[in-house]
This record gives sequence, structure tokens and C-alpha cells, in this order.
Amino acid sequence: MNFHDVRDLLWLATACYGASFILGMVKTRHRFPNVLQESPFLLILAGFFLQTRALYFRGLEIHGCPLGNGLERTQFILWSLILAFLLLRLIWRLNLLGTFCAGVSLLLGSLSLGLKKWDFPYWQADGYTRLFKDPWIELHASIAIFSYGLFCLLAVVSMMYLSQRQTLLSRRPGFLGPYLPPIQELDAAAMRLLAVGVSFLTLSMVVGIMHWTRHPEFVSHIKLTVTTALWIGYLLLFVMRISNRLYGARFAKWTIALFAVALLSLSLVSSKTKIQAYKPLPSSPLAYQF
Repeated sequence: MNFHDVRDLLWLATACYGASFILGMVKTRHRFPNVLQESPFLLILAGFFLQTRALYFRGLEIHGCPLGNGLERTQFILWSLILAFLLLRLIWRLNLLGTFCAGVSLLLGSLSLGLKKWDFPYWQADGYTRLFKDPWIELHASIAIFSYGLFCLLAVVSMMYLSQRQTLLSRRPGFLGPYLPPIQELDAAAMRLLAVGVSFLTLSMVVGIMHWTRHPEFVSHIKLTVTTALWIGYLLLFVMRISNRLYGARFAKWTIALFAVALLSLSLVSSKTKIQAYKPLPSSPLAYQF
């Protein structure tokens, strides 16, 4: 294990999240000794530290915020997810939220690391200097991806909501029902996360528009269309929620579906600046990354 190798660190972080998920699920059925009560949370902290270290090393390597390929974008979203969970935990505790977040990080983290084509070394291309030529674009991208992390946490809370709702409707405790937070707390948490996520995404759009008005040639039409559509989608979701036109299970399902669309759209949201910076040969896999 090389503690200076990005992939090794990310694999170790994923293992910590996996161990936290398993212990968190076991903890719902078995009482742990007092010394081990916080072990799932401590494993999440360890995974977050290792993931932060890995992204820091990758940032030094590419001379910018690590958002250049599928692995980096996925890991940055997961890092934002865990960061949002840690901050949320300071305000109020939602039972099993950390366990659910660890499970999502295990699943998506393993997927991003297992698909090696997601981690193509674009920084080794001839003529590469840095990932983002303009600091405004780097700020826009980092805020947008952080908002995706918030929306990921929103999707996790929505999954917990649907699970608790199913437990209440069936009038059976189920496997997780007795350990999940009250459904009213989950609904309130989802509303707050949506509000904060939309705020960050709106800020990202404002920064992006400031750059686009000065250099429209550096922003692809696909990126502009996709990011605007996602922003409108989440904004409409927020408006419909606060006006009580969309709530409950339907609202939860829409938040999960919209986040799935956001994940699928990541490969399309790239700027022309980045493509020009690489100048890959036609035979290079870099030529087919966007």
C-alpha cells in the first residue's frame, strides 16, 4: 500500500466506507460495547481523510481541482457527500444517515475505481499545462460538483424516507424501520438539503455565466444545455415543494431520479477550453472522453 498513490488511497478510503456500512448495519441488530459505539463514524472520518489526501495529491498532479475524468468527478461528488454529512451531523443527528452515505460511497467509489477507463491520464497528453485555463471556470466547476454532492445526500435522505414510509404503510417494523428517523424529520431534512443544493447550483450558474459572456467560444452548447436543464429541474422541484404541489413519496422519487440524471450527465459537461488544452491524437482515448 502506497500512501502517496492516489488510487491506493481511494481504494483504502472505499474500504473504510465499506467497513463503516457493514458495522452500521450490524449495529442496528446487535449492541456494541461502549468503546465500539462510534466505530462506524470513526471509519467514515478515516475514509474522508484518505479521500481528501488522494484528491489533494491528484490536484497537485494535474495543477487544478481534480475534475478531469469520470473517476475524479465521481470521487469529488462522494467527497462532497461525506463533507455535507459531517456538517449536517453537527446540526442534528439522523439515525443511519452515516450508514447510508457510507453505502453509497462504497458502491459508487468501487464502481469508479473498478472501471479503469474512467481514470485516463489526461494530464500526460502532449501540451497539457493545467486542467482549467480560467480560474472562473474552475470555481464554477467545483461549486457545481459540490452541489451534486448535496443532491446526492438529498437522494440518500429520500431513500431513507421511502424506506420509512413503506414500513409505516405495511404496519410492520421491517429490518430498518425501528432505527430510521421519524418520517417528519426526514422530510424536513430533505427540504433543507434541496434549498442549500439549489443555492450552490445557482451560484455556480452565476459564475459560469460571467465567464460565458466574456468567452462564449469556450463553452460547448451541450454543456450549456445540460447544466441549464439540471438547474431548471432542481429549481422547479424546489418551487413545487415549497408550494406544496409536490411532496411525500413523489417528491422523494423525483429527487432520486433527478440526481441519477445529474450523474449520467457528468460526461457531457465539459468546456472547450479543456479539450483544447489536451490536444489528444485521434488514436488516443482522450479523443473520445467527451
